[in-house]
Amino acid sequence: MLSRIPVKLLIVAAALLVLGLVAVQVIPMLVAGTAAAQNVLLNAVPFILIFVAILLTFIGLIVFVTRSLNNNVSERIFRPVEAILIAGIVLGVVGMFQPWLFILFQIGFYVLFFSLLGYMIWSHVLPKRVQR
Repeated sequence: MLSRIPVKLLIVAAALLVLGLVAVQVIPMLVAGTAAAQNVLLNAVPFILIFVAILLTFIGLIVFVTRSLNNNVSERIFRPVEAILIAGIVLGVVGMFQPWLFILFQIGFYVLFFSLLGYMIWSHVLPKRVQR
């Protein structure tokens, strides 16, 4: 089970996250107030470090799920899960673009967000091959 977890990738993601959080605290101390506000690249460094850490963590999750589920999920389960995720994407978009209720917009956002994340992960899983 441990061999399925991309440990090196997660270590790099954790290191980048720590560097980004440290940069948020250190950069304002090293640069004067007006210079820091005008230097876009300097302000972007913590954001980029934290963003790349989040991306690497998501990639690590995809690798873990793929290593765990490839050729282990039957076609009978694979297709309905895929259809549910696609339906969630459609319902989320409809919920976000309807003009009547704000609560449906909020729910639609979360449905769309989690359906998209789930579909991104599920699209990397291969169903069990049928023996001929």
